[in-house]
Amino acid sequence: MESRIHREIIEDVCCNCNKYCLLKEIILCNSALDDRTLEQMKCVERFKFERSEKENRDIGWTGAWNYWVVEGYAQRFGEAYKNGMKHEEIWDAIFNHKEEIVLDPCIYLG
Repeated sequence: MESRIHREIIEDVCCNCNKYCLLKEIILCNSALDDRTLEQMKCVERFKFERSEKENRDIGWTGAWNYWVVEGYAQRFGEAYKNGMKHEEIWDAIFNHKEEIVLDPCIYLG
C-alpha cells in the first residue's frame, strides 16, 4: 500500500474530527488496516451517528454494524468502493443509490 495515499485516506476519514477521534486512535494502534476497511469504518461511524439521532438513542457500534449489514449497506459499499475514493463520494454512492435494497427475509430469522 502506498503510504502517501494511505495518509490521505486517514486524513479524509478523520477530517471532521474535533480533539478526539476514535477512528484515528484505532488506525494508529492497528496499522494493518487497509484503506477500504478505514473507509467502511468511517461510513459505519457516520451511519451510527445518524441512525442514533433518528432513533433518539445510541444504537451502539454493534447495532450500527448489524444494521449496516442486514439492511444491505455493506453490499452497496462493496459495489461502490474504488481505491482512492473520498468518503463523501462513497457515502453518496451508498445513500443516493436509486435502486431499493432487496433483502432476504431469512436474515432476520437467524
